[in-house]
Amino acid sequence: MIEKYLDAEELGRLMSALAAVLTGLVIAALFASIVVPGIRNANKPETPTAVSPVEMETGWLDPTEFPAQRGRVLAPVDPQTLMAPSRALADRGKELFEANCVQCHGKEGRGDGPAAGTMNPRPRNFTSPDGWTNGYDMPAVYRTLSEGVSGTSMASFNYLSRRDRMALVHHVQSLGAFSHATVNAQAIARLSKELAAPGEKTPNKIPVSLAILKLEEEFVARPPLRPNTDVLKRVIVDPARAAQVLSESRLWRADLRDLAAAILPDAVHNGFSLETAALSPSQWRALAGDLAREVK
Repeated sequence: MIEKYLDAEELGRLMSALAAVLTGLVIAALFASIVVPGIRNANKPETPTAVSPVEMETGWLDPTEFPAQRGRVLAPVDPQTLMAPSRALADRGKELFEANCVQCHGKEGRGDGPAAGTMNPRPRNFTSPDGWTNGYDMPAVYRTLSEGVSGTSMASFNYLSRRDRMALVHHVQSLGAFSHATVNAQAIARLSKELAAPGEKTPNKIPVSLAILKLEEEFVARPPLRPNTDVLKRVIVDPARAAQVLSESRLWRADLRDLAAAILPDAVHNGFSLETAALSPSQWRALAGDLAREVK
């Protein structure tokens, strides 16, 4: 029918165009069904390789839930291997610092960690030679790590092995670009003797969940106080909490100042009213006597 309107040449051109269009559609369909999925798969993130947990490996799942580990006696070491800097000690010291010290001292040791603002005095700035309580030479830093610093937030790290404490010493000293040389030969000799001493034992370790369970089992609730005097009725707002706080420490029995120190800094959470601060000296004496009779 179409031949009536088109001559042979025009019909040929039309058929060629139609063939070209059909060929293009076929190619597009093949591209969509074959090439596009291949591109998508090529850009798809690799599926992580399944990894089996490594027992006692730091950082796997929850490191506080490692299996219980019995303490053991460590073999004596040559103190010079711990007192002389080495790559192994440096790497271990950095690892321990990041796990235990960064929150207070900051990653670069400037005393500007996330928790530093809540502390008085502020954590030590290891990059400066000023203000060190025990000093910044090797024996002094080791002593600080072993004993802590009284009156500050610096706790003792004596639960770490001597090797780990010395690794921390080397890292702490590496944070300050000033000389940490030791001029006290006796201090060096004492440190060397301690590091070489036999019989060092690592502590037993248990998972945090087991430690919490043990604490719950050992916890003994104290009978609530009985506000049966005028002064007790005035100051006690939580008899059970007040009894628990006082029973956990006997220091408050020494004198009225120790009693005030035990109650007033956090009176509301200790089970006492804020009115306690307004008691007269005679009322404080009456309170001390009433509490001594109540808390056995």
